[in-house]
Amino acid sequence: MSSAGALRRLPILLLAHGHRASGITHAASSSRLINTGINDQRYGDSNRQRAGIMLAAASLLGAGVVATSTSAADAPTKIEVVADPYALPVEARPLPSKIILYQYEVCPYCCKVRAFLDFYKLPYTVIEVNPLTKGELKWSTYKKVPVVKLDDDIVADSSAIMSRLVTDVLAARHASSPPVPPPPAVAVAASPASPSPIAKRSSSWWPFGSISGSRTSDVGNGAKDQTAAAAAVTVAAPSPSPSPVDTLAEEIRWRKWVDDKLVKVLTANIYRNWDESVETFKYITEQTSWSWGAREVARWAGAVMMWQVGKRMPGKYGIEGDLRKALYDTANDFADNALLGRRFAGGDSPNLADLSAFGVIRAVRKTGAFRDLMENSRLAPWFVAMEEAVGGSARINPGPGDAA
Repeated sequence: MSSAGALRRLPILLLAHGHRASGITHAASSSRLINTGINDQRYGDSNRQRAGIMLAAASLLGAGVVATSTSAADAPTKIEVVADPYALPVEARPLPSKIILYQYEVCPYCCKVRAFLDFYKLPYTVIEVNPLTKGELKWSTYKKVPVVKLDDDIVADSSAIMSRLVTDVLAARHASSPPVPPPPAVAVAASPASPSPIAKRSSSWWPFGSISGSRTSDVGNGAKDQTAAAAAVTVAAPSPSPSPVDTLAEEIRWRKWVDDKLVKVLTANIYRNWDESVETFKYITEQTSWSWGAREVARWAGAVMMWQVGKRMPGKYGIEGDLRKALYDTANDFADNALLGRRFAGGDSPNLADLSAFGVIRAVRKTGAFRDLMENSRLAPWFVAMEEAVGGSARINPGPGDAA
């Protein structure tokens, strides 16, 4: 169906299913689900402009505007985002007994947090936020998603949530692990037939695995003295591994890359033309429990509006040339320079950069952009490995998207 045909069909759908006001509210709401991934958090300045576009479209279709207000008696809780959401907290807290995630189902930033919770198998409850009214967040001064309640603590911003929880998870695992006995000391006059062990330096709480490897080297058959043994150790030692500080800095670099580049390029691709805008909104509305009429209104109204918005995205986000090529180049950048031939950016297991990128890409897994990405970039083996590593959802109240 053409965009003009879709616009003509909207008033008929609204009248036929009795959704003149609520239907267009759903339409305006859903049209923010994918695009809000860019504009929430660090890119929140365009929220007001986009909301104005949605409400203007509603008035053109003859729909009423639902106004919401907050009573002065319902003083919301003030929530502040940490200055550096990528920094790991200095002190760990006990793991929360209850996690509540306020989200949009298809928001890429929310999908980042869900990928983290699923990977670490932290049970969580989801509360779906109405993107237009934000009624579910009336208790908070912070009106963007994701927001989590960790028992009595509240944390906003997807990167800050992941930084906070990974510190708590790894500290809890370290505390529950049996103590590691100290390595035996190297004897000055070792028995000729006995190997001299080299101390293994590792940290079970560090998210990137061992700090350095370990080796065992034979000293000799009695003809070598201590100096020769030391020389043998020096020759046999592997090249130095990156320091924990360097490894952490590299992880943070790619976490920022996900938020600053991958999300933008991916979003521009799912709205790059009319057909893909329609397909994207079909996928979005399938994740809801709305009535058929509300889904159809959201699908066509959202597709029309975001198709127009999508035309401006390349210029707004500095994406030059063909959008698909930009997507493949972005993916290959991660595959080549973050993975470095490894299974994951974190090495043998995913780190926060892996989980961030995986969550964002998984958010659009039913779109043409995702299919083309898997077929035309070097990222597919990593994505398959991530699906296996993350496993099933830890969500306590499964949503429509879990079965997809």
